[in-house]
Amino acid sequence: MDSGGFVTARDRQDESECSKRQKCSQGEEDRISNLPDFIIGHILTFLRFKDAIRTSVLSQRWIYMWTYITKLCLNDGNIYLRNKTTFINFVCRMLLHLNASNINKFHLLLGEKYDPYIIGQLISLVSNKKIKVISLRSINECSISCYPIFKCQSPEKLELAMGHSIIQFPSFVCLSSLTALYLVAIRNPMKITCYSSNQSKELTLKFPVLRDYISSDCIWLDVKRVTIDAPLLENVIIFRQWDYSSNVSHAEIEIRASYVTNYFYRSYVSSETILLDAAHVAEASISLSDDSKVNMSGQELKIFVRKLFNINNLKGLILQV
Repeated sequence: MDSGGFVTARDRQDESECSKRQKCSQGEEDRISNLPDFIIGHILTFLRFKDAIRTSVLSQRWIYMWTYITKLCLNDGNIYLRNKTTFINFVCRMLLHLNASNINKFHLLLGEKYDPYIIGQLISLVSNKKIKVISLRSINECSISCYPIFKCQSPEKLELAMGHSIIQFPSFVCLSSLTALYLVAIRNPMKITCYSSNQSKELTLKFPVLRDYISSDCIWLDVKRVTIDAPLLENVIIFRQWDYSSNVSHAEIEIRASYVTNYFYRSYVSSETILLDAAHVAEASISLSDDSKVNMSGQELKIFVRKLFNINNLKGLILQV
């Protein structure tokens, strides 16, 4: 504004703002585009995956920025690709394009029933990406082999949540970085078995830094012995809500973990034998379903409880029968 030929402070401010707008309109690069690739990828992680891909049209600099996202969560029930084949192809293409060194989490929820071979190929792609947190969930039946995941050393947290499915484990598993393992059934029991070539029917699971182990409604089918070697294991939760009369497991499960501090067991009385060194267990809770206590004497209950531990020295046992 003209004030008798003098230039006021307001005039200078307006002129400065106008100059900034002109520079932006002339193509001055914005601050976000000047950020390192991995920071932009982290920012894009907070968007829906579809929207993150759409940023590729912003400029030449942004064409491949979406490949640096650090988390990939997909659900075949709410994505715009409704055809099963198209959806799987879409997921595979995304995994092939993503920057392997920057993927921290992969979460996949399947509501449809898929061919086991296709799921196997997908798992192979996931394992090749060296992802730290892997969560695979399937509501419907889904029989898969976990060998591709178990042959890599990158997972720090692994969740396998399947409904009415059969999961094959190799005879020997060693995951040096795994700190949490969740084996969870959805709607129906999840069956874990070994390969047909495994004549001994024994499984050895070696997890040097595992801290948390959760097993919910899992049946060790046609397996004689399962050895979980986890010296740093602290928390053990075994939860079952369904009766397994039609799928009886006679497996002996040995948990080699001398420093477990919390142990929670809730189930029917089963034919499984669980051996756990309880020397350092500070708190243990054992809850038996009503149906499992029918016609059982107090002595029989004590015998069953002893099957859950390798020794009897328990500091804080809560037994609910």
